[in-house]
Amino acid sequence: MCRPSIRGGGRGIPSSSSSSVEAKGRVALLCRIREASLDFKSISWLFVSYRRLLLDHRHLVRLAFIFFVAILSTALLGLLAVPKCKINPWPAPSHHHPSSNSRYWDPASAFPRCSMDLCFNFSRCHRSEQLLIYSYNSPQPEQPKPTYMHQFPSSIWHTSDPEKACLLFYFSDSQANTDAWIKPKLSNLLPYWNNGLNHVIISFADRWSDTNPPSQSIGMASILATNLRTTTYRPHFDISIPLPRLNLDVPSELGSLKPFERKYFLTFKGTRYLSREGNFRSSATFRNMHNGVDVIVATTCKHETIDKLLRWQPWRGSKCDNDQVIFDSYDFLELLNSTFGLVPAGRSPASYRMLEVLSVGMIPILIVENYLRPFNSLIQWQHCLLQFSTSEMHLILPTLRKMPRVEVEARQRYCQQVFDKFLKDDNILMNSVIRSLKDRFVGRLPNFVAQHTI
Repeated sequence: MCRPSIRGGGRGIPSSSSSSVEAKGRVALLCRIREASLDFKSISWLFVSYRRLLLDHRHLVRLAFIFFVAILSTALLGLLAVPKCKINPWPAPSHHHPSSNSRYWDPASAFPRCSMDLCFNFSRCHRSEQLLIYSYNSPQPEQPKPTYMHQFPSSIWHTSDPEKACLLFYFSDSQANTDAWIKPKLSNLLPYWNNGLNHVIISFADRWSDTNPPSQSIGMASILATNLRTTTYRPHFDISIPLPRLNLDVPSELGSLKPFERKYFLTFKGTRYLSREGNFRSSATFRNMHNGVDVIVATTCKHETIDKLLRWQPWRGSKCDNDQVIFDSYDFLELLNSTFGLVPAGRSPASYRMLEVLSVGMIPILIVENYLRPFNSLIQWQHCLLQFSTSEMHLILPTLRKMPRVEVEARQRYCQQVFDKFLKDDNILMNSVIRSLKDRFVGRLPNFVAQHTI
């Protein structure tokens, strides 16, 4: 603040009293002018600062708006770029995995989310000490595929009274192939449907879409099938079951042979697929495992569907003639005298060869992806078989060659126990199905005690 101070004899200021008054007036005027100047500068600075702040604020708002528009445009373009109604094979082809195009099995069916807590009526199961099951239809032994479930109608678990049943079975692929494409709504077909509550849909089909109802239409029903995937099945609700053996006439004495006492180390004899599912069997990596000494991989292109394909795409049959020579040189039963047996996936991840390999004391070597192994709640498969993906086939022989003898012998013993206890014949397989179903009730119903696993 400006304060006038007049000292006598100061420069430019008279010392007389009259002059002193005048001087004070001038100084006071100068002070007022100076203060006014300071106030004006302050006001001007505040105005400039506010204007800059306002401009900065507008700039921030403008940047935020541009950023929002950019995000919205990207999202809209992404939605437009995604094709509708397109289903890719599982998994989608990848440039990082050269063999990914071989993985052409159906996309895993996404069933409605369910569990025993949410989608099951336990009150129906308190009435009996035995698990009683009503069946809408009976599986046919040979159409479209052989099945060990054909004996169920005459079993102790079957009831003809749906009111007494804890579970209700529906064999969805029990009709002939010619009728498989007719898929009426389950609610119209099954009189006790009740949105699938306590129902079990049973399927041995290669593809769920071939003979089964649309996955979104099954309501609260659970699935008992040979073609379940680890990425989509509902734990403790859905159950994976094995395909039956096609060849029952195998030498019984082979089961007593120990590993490395057998004629071969690793064997396979079967169809070489040229397209779609299972076409990895045509790859050099798979076929070149054959060395003609202790590793035999014998494939053939003679198959009804392959013959049709070769009529209009003959180039796919490259080296089929050479493979046929090898195929004709080995007897199927002779190749069962092996320590390890290849079990490559075919039209579906499940294979008939798995039980055939186990039945003669061989150790299964699975080549498959996204496959839920059968009776996984009862069997600790990691102590028996080995599993490789189609992109890891080059690791099969080095891995097996380096495996210690004691481990191979332990795996064979466990495989034999698994086969004898759960898979040996139709009666045992049917019992394993019931044990797996009962396993879902453990801790909930006192009449269904826990089943010991191995």
